[in-house]
Amino acid sequence: MRYTRFDVRPTTGALGAEISGLNLAEPLDDIAFAELNAAWQKYLVLFFRDQQLTPEQHAAFGKRFGKIDPSAYIPTLPEHEDIRIQDIQDSTQIGNDINWHCDNSFREYPQKCSALYAIKVPEGAGDTTWVNMQLAYDLLSPTMRAFLDELTAVHDLVETMGPGILKNFGPERWQAFRDRTPPVEHPVVRTHPETGRKALFVNRLMTSSIKDLSEAESDNLLEFLFRHCDQEELKCRFRWEPGSVAFWDNRCTIHRGIADFYTDRRIMHRVAITDPDRPH
Repeated sequence: MRYTRFDVRPTTGALGAEISGLNLAEPLDDIAFAELNAAWQKYLVLFFRDQQLTPEQHAAFGKRFGKIDPSAYIPTLPEHEDIRIQDIQDSTQIGNDINWHCDNSFREYPQKCSALYAIKVPEGAGDTTWVNMQLAYDLLSPTMRAFLDELTAVHDLVETMGPGILKNFGPERWQAFRDRTPPVEHPVVRTHPETGRKALFVNRLMTSSIKDLSEAESDNLLEFLFRHCDQEELKCRFRWEPGSVAFWDNRCTIHRGIADFYTDRRIMHRVAITDPDRPH
C-alpha cells in the first residue's frame, strides 16, 4: 500500500514499524485513519516519536479505534479516567507482570489495543518487546496447527499471581482476588476479525492450562508454545524516549516490559480500547 499522509519504516522482519510525519495531537481525518489502520494491520505495532499529547488528545486518538476500556486495576490520572498511569520508581515493583502477556486475556473480553505514551523513561533502559503471534502460528507445522485449532485454553491470573498474594497478604486478600478474577476460557488459536488471519492466543502470565488435556499434557504443550513464541525471529524491541508512543494490536501480539532500570523512574500513560467481541 502507498501511504500519502506519513512515512513507514519497518522495525524488524517480524512486526513493528516506525511512523514519521504524523502528529497524533491532531484529529485523524478519514484518509489518514484508513492508511494508519492499514499499516497497523500489516505491522501490528506502530511507533511514533516526538509526540506532545494532552490527556484529551491521547484519549481522542484511542477512541478513533473503539471505546475506552475502563481501568479496574491500574490507577488513572486525576480528572482523566480514560488515562491509566504507570509510575514505577523501582523496577522491582513490577513483579510478575513483566512476563509475556496480552492485556486482560484473563477476562471474557480482552482489550483490543493500547496506545502507550512515554512521559519519563530511564536513559537506555526500560524497553518493551512484542511478539507476532500470527507469525508464531504460521511457523508451526500443518499438523500442529490443525491440532491447536480445536483446543481451548483456561486463562487464570490467580494461578500465576495468586501464590505471591497469598504469601505477602494472606488468605483474605487471595480470596478477594479469586472472587474478582474468575478463570475464563478462550480458544488456543483465535481469528483476527479484520484480516481473517489466525494467531496463537496463549501467554505465559495468564494462560494456566489447556482444557480436556491431562495436567502433564497441558503443562508440556503450553511450555512448548511459550518457548516457541520466545524466538528472536518473532520479535521487535522498542527503545523509549520521552514523547514516544507505541500502539499495538492486543489480539495478535504479546508483549513484555524489560525491567532493567532498577531504581530509576519510568512514567507512562496508557489508553486501552475494549474489544466488543470475545476471541473466536
